[in-house]
This record gives sequence, C-alpha cells and structure tokens, in this order.
Amino acid sequence: MSPESVDETVRRNLVKTALRVLQPLDRFAQQCHAAALMLVRDPRMPEGRVARGYCDGVWGQHSWMVVGSDCYDPRALIIDPTLWSYDESVEGIWVGRLTDRPKHSPHHDWSFWVCKPERGDGPDIPMEHYGEMSRTARAYMDAVLPLDFRGWCSFWSHVGVLDWPAAEAIEAVYAQPNLRGAIPIDLIGMLTDLNPGGLYLKEGGVSVPSSR
Repeated sequence: MSPESVDETVRRNLVKTALRVLQPLDRFAQQCHAAALMLVRDPRMPEGRVARGYCDGVWGQHSWMVVGSDCYDPRALIIDPTLWSYDESVEGIWVGRLTDRPKHSPHHDWSFWVCKPERGDGPDIPMEHYGEMSRTARAYMDAVLPLDFRGWCSFWSHVGVLDWPAAEAIEAVYAQPNLRGAIPIDLIGMLTDLNPGGLYLKEGGVSVPSSR
C-alpha cells in the first residue's frame, strides 16, 4: 500500500531503512509501541517521535512514528511499522499521512472547547506555575479554572489539544508534583520534550506519572 500523498521515492527509502532497523519484521507483530520506539531511537531514521492513538483496522490503542515533532500535523509523514499485523490489506511497513486511509488519529485530536471538566467536591488546586505560561495559554486555562483534583483529571482526560498552546499548560502542570498524575502519559509524550519513561523520543526521559 502506497498512499498517493507521499512521493514514491521518499516512501520507498523510508520503508527500506525501517526494514533494516526492524529486521526481521515478523518479530514485531502487534508490538506497535516497541517497533515505533525502535525506529525513533535508531540514528538511520529521520528525527521523529512516537505517536499514540487509534487507527482504522486496529481494534485498540495503536502507536506509530511521526517524522518531525508534531504528532497532530496532517502534513507530517508517519511510519506505521506494525499495521500489517492488524490489517491484512496492508503489506509491510505503511508510510503515509494522518489524513490517508487507513486514517490515524492521535489521542485528543479535537478542539479545546469540546471539554467541560467535571469538578469534584475537593479543595481547589491552583496552578503554581500559572504565571510562567504565555498570555494565550493563561487565557485558555482561565476558561476552566479553578479545579480540584477530580476536575484536573477530568480536564486532561477530555481536553482537545488542537489550536491552543497545550504543551505549555502540560509542562506547567507537570512541574507541580501534586498534579502530575492528572495528565495522561500520551499527552506528555506527544506534546512535550519531557519524554516520560523514555517511551516517545530518542533520548532523555522523566519518571512516568503515577496512574490515577
């Protein structure tokens, strides 16, 4: 399968290099995150990061590599090394873009304004690093603050990350230990350079936030 949106020479070269990195490819059947992370870490591949979300033809959450740093850019090249093991219509390593079929959808790829966080009855937890964010980021957060811990969890579980400086807010909240566990690991991994657990970028990494 070769999506028409990708130059055939570019696609062929990416597939050839990825096959060298993952050889033999069969050992990565349905091991999507491990395969994508191996591609990201290999110096023979272009710079990129692991993206995580959903894909047509895959029955659960799925991971792939995005070339570049923006997992939500519909123009960015993506390399899916294991789609073939879920979808028999795919042969070998798939290279395309988010809008190609089968469509890849990274987590939280919708508007900020869809989210209406549900507060609990606990005390408000202010953002300690609120003032370090840009005026734009503060304006968006002002639309939902104040929040208690349940509200913070609800916000990050449902908020879309398109068209607002979500990375700034995530970094500010992550810097506050009592709120780290409210942020889904995939949002931290796809939007910041924190690289939780070393699972999204080539180098570095911070401890994985505790699950809630």
